[in-house]
Amino acid sequence: MKPNLLTVPEVAALKGVTRAAVYAAISEGRLPHQKVLGRLALREADILAWTPIYHAGRRKGTKLSPESKAKISAKQKEAWVARRRD
Repeated sequence: MKPNLLTVPEVAALKGVTRAAVYAAISEGRLPHQKVLGRLALREADILAWTPIYHAGRRKGTKLSPESKAKISAKQKEAWVARRRD
């Protein structure tokens, strides 16, 4: 019995993540893979066992909390101010 092999776009659609997230998991060694005819192939069993790491970033336009503002470096603040001027 052959294991079902899926491509990176199929895995991304199945797990609801981007292809970049799948490639990142592969490069970090969190998702086993193999090459078939020069393309990456992933076993269905490995995909079902894999839990993607979701990035819960701040939505564009939302304000930073005072705690978050305190963590930002002065150099980064200067870069943001310079960008607003442009």
